Amino acid sequence: MNIQTTIIEFKNHLKAAGYSEKTIEGYGKGLEWFTAFLSEQGIDDLRKVSREVMTAYQEKVRAQPIAMETKALKIRPVKRLFEYLTERNLLLINPTEGMIETCRKNRKIGTVLTMEEMQSLLNQPNLSLKTDIRDRAILEVFYSTGIRLDELINLEVYHTDLKDQVLYIRKAKGRKQRVVPLGKSASQYLREYLEKIRPYYAKKNPKERRLFINHSGLAMTPEAIRQILRKHRIDAGIKKSVSPHTLRRTCATHLVQQGADIRYVQELLGHSHLSTTQIYTKVMPKEVKEMHNTYHPGKVLNGVEG
Repeated sequence: MNIQTTIIEFKNHLKAAGYSEKTIEGYGKGLEWFTAFLSEQGIDDLRKVSREVMTAYQEKVRAQPIAMETKALKIRPVKRLFEYLTERNLLLINPTEGMIETCRKNRKIGTVLTMEEMQSLLNQPNLSLKTDIRDRAILEVFYSTGIRLDELINLEVYHTDLKDQVLYIRKAKGRKQRVVPLGKSASQYLREYLEKIRPYYAKKNPKERRLFINHSGLAMTPEAIRQILRKHRIDAGIKKSVSPHTLRRTCATHLVQQGADIRYVQELLGHSHLSTTQIYTKVMPKEVKEMHNTYHPGKVLNGVEG
């Protein structure tokens, strides 16, 4: 089984499955490092990769003086590659089965806002302005659902169900569709945007189906979303960096702090592997309650009953 040919096929599979170019590029770099290791071992066929070979590779990665997540990025693509091969019966035995990407014992999550900082950020948009009503809806959706930037950008008007207070994520990472709860606060601001702001903006471009649009009726771009977050972060006096992924981490962390079951958070975030979500157990749960409406601090922060 030719290594280079198989890796190309695997990357094509990732692309067809809806993985982002950035993720595929990262996997490619990790697999290049793995390929170089196999070359050092005199291995030119993936069928010759044994559990012992993988253990040696893992030990070499762990010995490097690099960050834990960087180590994970050298092991994760290899695990996904062999999972891909065994799922398609191209290999009978997965030599990476049960292998842990990194020792997560001391791994830290990225920037997370406190509840006070999140409340301050939510309060920044001036609700007498059309653009700021839209901005508040965007902030609320990010915080309530923990969705990714690409997922928010690709939301269409008919992906919202304000009656049941849910969003349908149709274009998710890896093409894994899911339904996420909005909660009453996010639903309230999203309804105001849909009823009062979007129709006004859409007059200039009535064929646009994306949920969030600018004053010209064009779909919001990733850079425009980041600029919105930057503006309101500065206005709130928050020194931490605030990106869409910061709000995703903040949503997950606050849920876990309030006692949400980690498997619920995994489903909410759309993680394929529980190990990806388990990093949020670094924060201590305060109390086990009911699910989203009870857990989500947006209920408390915004004074809206869940």
